[in-house]
Formats: sequence, structure tokens, C-alpha cells
Amino acid sequence: MEQTFVNGKIFVGTSETDFATAFKVKDGRISWIGQTDQIDDPDAIDLHQQTVLPGLIDCHTHPKYIADALHGTACTPPNVNSIKEMITALKQSPQLGQGPDVWIEGWGFDETKLAEHRSPTVDDLDQVTTEQPIFIYRSDCHSSVGNSKALELAGIDKDTPDPKGGKIEHFADGRPNGFMREVAASQLLIRAKSAQSYADDVQNMVNSSTHYLENGIVAIGEMMGRLKPYTTLQLYQDAVKQGFTPRASIYYVYDELDPGQSLEPVGDDQLRVAGIKIFMDGSISGETADNSISYPSGKRGVLLTNQAKLKTAVEFAKEHHLQAAIHAMGNAAIQLVLDTTCNMEPWLDDMPSIRIEHASLLSDQMFDQINHAKMHYGLSTQPIFFFAEDESYRTYLTPEQFKQAYRIKSMLNSNALTTLSSDAPCTPWAEPDSPFYSIYAAVTRRAANDDVVNEAEAISVPQAILGYTKWAAEIGGFTHNGTLEVGKSADFVILNKDIFTVPADELTQVRAKETWFKGQCVYRNND
Repeated sequence: MEQTFVNGKIFVGTSETDFATAFKVKDGRISWIGQTDQIDDPDAIDLHQQTVLPGLIDCHTHPKYIADALHGTACTPPNVNSIKEMITALKQSPQLGQGPDVWIEGWGFDETKLAEHRSPTVDDLDQVTTEQPIFIYRSDCHSSVGNSKALELAGIDKDTPDPKGGKIEHFADGRPNGFMREVAASQLLIRAKSAQSYADDVQNMVNSSTHYLENGIVAIGEMMGRLKPYTTLQLYQDAVKQGFTPRASIYYVYDELDPGQSLEPVGDDQLRVAGIKIFMDGSISGETADNSISYPSGKRGVLLTNQAKLKTAVEFAKEHHLQAAIHAMGNAAIQLVLDTTCNMEPWLDDMPSIRIEHASLLSDQMFDQINHAKMHYGLSTQPIFFFAEDESYRTYLTPEQFKQAYRIKSMLNSNALTTLSSDAPCTPWAEPDSPFYSIYAAVTRRAANDDVVNEAEAISVPQAILGYTKWAAEIGGFTHNGTLEVGKSADFVILNKDIFTVPADELTQVRAKETWFKGQCVYRNND
């Protein structure tokens, strides 16, 4: 059966200016695209001049975290602005009172935005309950905090040694205060939580499917793949069997691979293992991004991967024909990545061999190094960060560093393939993976507090959309997505407003009215 759509404003996605007004779908793929006056089909679906985009792609996100967060408590502005309000919000969690094996979860706090100007502690969370475990992600999803029950289940006490690359924080009397700094420490709580019920994890993933579709997102990059206590690929495979819709590319955390372990790019159009994830440093808002200049507190940040280890990890990716996705936020971390890899030969033909995730601080010299490198780089950056975390960046960076923050226009003008993404839920905003908030930030350079952040780095609406479609497909290896060309999958989104003509300050009001996947409507907003 062939479906025909007419009278639309259809962004084809092949360039900033390529539009059509009609297209046809057959067997789940685009079979023809052109103009309405070329169509004579009395059964055609009339789009009534609505704007249509290729299905959106979030190529750097954390779907497992989001699946957990969706049934958890948002501990983030504009909803929660103090530890007192956080405790009140957690007491409203539907998980409270469900039994000692049920974890109460939350996400999104940033101590710099809380009235107390500190992180919550085990004593704060114990005011909610000591009978059930509580786990709250910090906004960067690197660090976290747990209550006494969570620490008990994870086997953490005053004598527990710090894991490599992480730190268990303590009170002055030696007791663990519940704050788990960086990924390695947070994993101690996460493993205890994940051991509770694999079936619940699968169901949470299935429940999260609608969340993506209502944002117009049809494909995702899972940037925190794990092999223990079960493989992330297996989690997705079981979730898809039960109704999870979006396509996914999985990147396994390199630090969690066993010595001598093999990892191959396996999968299909729906699910695939695409690469490895390498952590160079932490986050700017957490004062753990590795910067060349110390933070006002005197901290320099943390370097989680030295040059020798980075070379070994990249060689592993090359040997196994995988993409290397390298988390680097601080300028010292980014510089180390460039110095280590710029003269290497790319090993992938269909996508950048190396992705620099976040690329938060880039100097002119770094762009020059990228432009003259043998290596073909991808830059996956997140405008939602400066939108939601402007105060942290202004507090922790020097004025000169701040001028280098999220230089998206300069990225587009470089030789690197650049794409926009969310890193959700790793930022203190209640809608962390809304593509339309990211597009608003990239186009207006305005933060949530109305500060203007490096206005000269603003890009156009079509460029921002390409960052969520064509370029995102190219950097993430979604070969059947990104454009509405003939032969591509009929994954598209119909918007409630014309994103190309609405005033810039209304971009955050744009929403998906309908999301189609393989020629089928899989989400419809009936409001």
C-alpha cells in the first residue's frame, strides 16, 4: 500500500533550503518526493500546510537513565530550588511506601542552584525514609547521592575504599555522607539498584518509548552501554520485543570492558553496537572538567584517562572497527584528545572515527588543529548546557574561557561534522532532551535566565534542524534516517507550529503534533 501526503511544508533535510510539498510512502520508506501539483490522488493525506521534518535524532543521550528518571522525581529547576523542596518532592514519589525493595529515584539537582548552595546528604535523604533506598542523580549524571539504605545495599561504609576514578565523600567524623563523586563512585549505587529487577528495567525502557516519540525523536545514541550486570544490547532487544520504538546505537563504556575482551559492531537497522565511550574528565558545573586553569576553588578538575590509556582505547576501537566517542569538556582534556589523535588515520568510512562529546571549550588553535588533522572528527555538542547552566559556567570559568563555550557556529565552519544533542537527563532542566529547547538555545544563544551566551556563535534554525537530522544521522551511523530522500525510512514528524517562521522566542513552544515511524503514525498529540 502506498500513502501520499500533499500540501505540506516539508523540510527534506538534504540542505538548509531544500523543501518539498508532497511525498509518498511505500513499504515503510520514502518512495517519491516532490510538489503537490505533481500529484493526482483523491486519497492523499492533506497536511494543510503543516511543517514536516525528518524524524529527529538525539545522538548523545542516556536512555536507561531517562527510563529510570521518568518514574523518578525531577529535582531540578524550575520545580525544585532547595534541599527542603527536594525532600518535599521526594515525599510525593509514588514509589514511597511501596516496600523495602523499591528504590525511590530522582534526578537533576545542581548544588549551585539550590538555596543551601550545597549537595544533599545522606542525612537529608533519610528525612524522606530510611526504610527504602533513595538514589538521586546530580545534573551531570556523573555524580549522585544516596540515603543510608542505598549505602547499606551497596555495601558502603566508612571503610569502603574509593573506586578508581571516583570518590566516596565523607562527613568530618568519617561517615560516608552519601555523595558519590564521578561515574565510578555512582556505579556502586547503580549496580545495587540494577540488581533488583531486570524485568523492571525492561519495562521502564518500554514505558520511555512514548517520551521520545512525543519529542519527535525516532533514533537515539545510548552513550552509557554496559556489559554488567547484563548487556545493554540485551536490554534494548527485550524492550523492542515489548514495544520500544526508537532506533538505537549503543556505545559501551571502555573502562568497564574486561582486559582482553573483544567487542564487535553487531546489530541491524533497529539496534546496533556502534562504538566505545571514553571518559577524559568530568563536568564544568561539577568542577571536575579538566581545565588548563584552576577553578576559583583551587580545583583543577580531574583527568580520568591519560594519554597512554587514551591511545590504547583508540587502538581498541580501531581494531574492532568501532567508533570512539570521547567525553571531553575541559579545554585541557580536549587538547589532549586532539594532540593524541590528530595525526592518526581514520578507520571508518561512513562516519567520523572519533567523536568528541560535548567539546565545551574550543579555542581558535583547536579549530586550526581540527582543520589540519588527518583524523576526521565529529563534534557532538549540547546547547542545553549553557541554556540551563549559565550561572555555573560564569562562576567556574574565566572570562576568556567563557568566550570559548559552545562555539557552535565555529564548529559548523570547521572540518568536523557537528551535531546537536541533549546528554539527557544530565542537565538541570525539567525538559532536558527537548530538541526545541536546544534549537532555541543554539539559535538565540539565550540561557534560561535570559543571559546572552557568546551571541556571535548563534546558528540558523535550518542549521540547528540539520544538527538533529542529517548530521546527527551521519555522526551516529543511522544510514536510513536524517533526510526524506527516496529510499530512506519514512520516519518524520509533523509540528504544531512552523519552526522556520515563528519568532525566535517562541521556538520553545514548538512541539511534535505527530510522529511517524516506518510510515506508521506512532504518536499523536490530541490536545
